[in-house]
Amino acid sequence: MGTTHEATNMTRYFFHLRRNGDLVRDSEGDEFASVDDARSNAVKAVQELVAARIKGGQPIPDEHIEVCNGAGDLQFSISFRAVVRDHLK
Repeated sequence: MGTTHEATNMTRYFFHLRRNGDLVRDSEGDEFASVDDARSNAVKAVQELVAARIKGGQPIPDEHIEVCNGAGDLQFSISFRAVVRDHLK
């Protein structure tokens, strides 16, 4: 008797950093089952970057993570400052 494997449709998302009008491209990306999973991961990444800046006594930059799919289409953007504002609510 054979086993059935369900195919998981993973999508590769790229997490580009928008800094001072320049785009620092993520050339590797990461695979997620959904855009919501990619968003959760992006928020966690921003929280870690912001925490490191706060610990270092640095200001919170006006930077964004822009998340694109494998075709290069922008899926969403997360502002560092918006993550801090949302955390303070």
